[in-house]
Amino acid sequence: MTGTVTSFGYGGVSLQQTLNLTSLSQKKDGLQAQASTGVLSDSYAGLGNSRAQALALQPAITQISAWSGNITTVQNRLTTTQSVLSQISTIASDLNETLSTLAGSMSSSTIGTAAQQAKTALTSLGNLLNTQQGDSYIFSGLESSEAPVSGDPGNSDLASSISQAVNQLGTGDASSVLSSTLALAGNTADNQPFSSSLSTDPTTASAQNLQIVTGKNEIATAGIVATQGNASSGSSTGSPIRDLMRNLMVVAALGSVDSEGANYTQLIQGLQNTNTAAIDGLSDISGTLGIQQNSLTTQSAMLEQMKSALTTQLGTTKDADLAQVSVQINDTNNQLQASYSIIADMKGMTLASYL
Repeated sequence: MTGTVTSFGYGGVSLQQTLNLTSLSQKKDGLQAQASTGVLSDSYAGLGNSRAQALALQPAITQISAWSGNITTVQNRLTTTQSVLSQISTIASDLNETLSTLAGSMSSSTIGTAAQQAKTALTSLGNLLNTQQGDSYIFSGLESSEAPVSGDPGNSDLASSISQAVNQLGTGDASSVLSSTLALAGNTADNQPFSSSLSTDPTTASAQNLQIVTGKNEIATAGIVATQGNASSGSSTGSPIRDLMRNLMVVAALGSVDSEGANYTQLIQGLQNTNTAAIDGLSDISGTLGIQQNSLTTQSAMLEQMKSALTTQLGTTKDADLAQVSVQINDTNNQLQASYSIIADMKGMTLASYL
């Protein structure tokens, strides 16, 4: 009878103690997980009443991170574009100096040197326009996988056609040569020298700029298109880069023309006017890109502030209070030790121990 009572009493209490031990062990495991990971739970379900707020905050933070990444991509492309534009502007400025020299000298050696320099500059211009950022051609706009310039511009059909037009200077006047070469440069065939997508008018080309989402209802233009610009006029194709290329091709073809007479002087003057306008056009483009870069820098800073604020708010919801967790782990260990002691003591108890 005594054994039966002892067994019954010990078994009932032991079961309760076992349940307590299991609960305490699970609690300890959970607290240790919080201490090691720094978060209250590895799942949203474990956050209790805070899970709705956490579920709302996390997508917002992810979206802001995506926008920030897009801004970085645009900024990198704009930085590269600005660097290349600076080099193209140098080519245009050097051509202005060459034209000034040609205006004051009609010697065959001076003209020959200028023609050779123009050919070299055409090759450099083509290479610069084919600059890539990763696998993307930065002057190709939407068709970023296609090189904007096919081969060396100095060997293109456009260069050949302009050379033929320049050779008519001896039989025609300078204004007709300037007009015809401008028309040729403004209406190039596919890949002669520009790619098929860029062999279009400047305003249509401008609409092909690559655009990237950088915020809610915010879209940034990631660079420029090689042939973009405004409507053409009697002294410009509308595209500063097209104008520069045409001017270089005309100078490259001067080696075979008669430099005597008013026509030659008028041709050089016309090129000077067009080239100065091209330099101004390139400067305007660079200035516009600079404004955009500054705006993106400001936007990026705002996004980082928003991300920081939301991350802090999410942390309040998900992060564990490590100091409090440490105290709870210590308390739980004490409770476990107490439970172990009770169970150990109960093993030696008889019915008399209950009386």
